[in-house]
Amino acid sequence: MPEASDRVLTVPNVISLARLVLFAPLFVILLLPLHSPFGALVAALALAATDWIDGYVARRFHQVSELGRKLDAIADRLSQIVIAVTMVIGGYLPWWLLLAIMVPDLVFGIAVFARSRDRAIPVRWVGRIRTALLMIGMPLILFVAAIAPDNLLLRDLALGIVILGAVLHVVADALYTWTLLRGTAMLARDAHPAER
Repeated sequence: MPEASDRVLTVPNVISLARLVLFAPLFVILLLPLHSPFGALVAALALAATDWIDGYVARRFHQVSELGRKLDAIADRLSQIVIAVTMVIGGYLPWWLLLAIMVPDLVFGIAVFARSRDRAIPVRWVGRIRTALLMIGMPLILFVAAIAPDNLLLRDLALGIVILGAVLHVVADALYTWTLLRGTAMLARDAHPAER
């Protein structure tokens, strides 16, 4: 019987796939065709919950795998992009916030692909705070739209949290990209030391 790390079909991997093929499309359907911010909020909370659950299950039942780590990261980024794009289309977020979220990810993704696909980048505190603010702010916007759509103070507060999260997102991705490129340059220098 193969080790858990060698298996493709594990519970955490199925949960990660469910985020992509079930909860993310459900979020889009609920917010756009059905115009239900509350339903979309529930779907977004389910996305956030499954993000925590798949990691917990993987660690608790020793089903951590390289595929699972990659699948989890892909599910994270794609679900956040789906939520942001859907909220921009629905008029809940300004379009420039979408650029602030997607462009840094694109630059970092290109750096990872071009420089070192297997290099692990340690998570920084700014990245954790960024994720927390975006995961709180976007659902909060939907919550306000569902229960108090005319309350400008609450709407601006929720939008402010998302804006702060987007700013930290740019900073975090810039730091991750710099760390990756600097580390790759150091590895190349160590592999080919300059002649003296």
